[in-house]
Amino acid sequence: MVCISKSMDIAVGLRLAGVQSFFIRDDNEIKNKIKELSKDENVAIINVTEEVYDVATKELQEISNNQDLPLIVKIPNSK
Repeated sequence: MVCISKSMDIAVGLRLAGVQSFFIRDDNEIKNKIKELSKDENVAIINVTEEVYDVATKELQEISNNQDLPLIVKIPNSK
């Protein structure tokens, strides 16, 4: 399980819980990381914040529609 977030709070919190987390602010880097992780056989779940989902909706929907794994989970942004 991994997480991609534009929020440092979420990334650090999930790291403390043992989840490999990526804090990425650049939209192109987010899309590239999603593509990279979607090809990694060791990744079964990709958690993304709402903000990341909005940036990469097309890529995430493509993964969900065409691959059994990884599962894409959208989590709320921190307030």
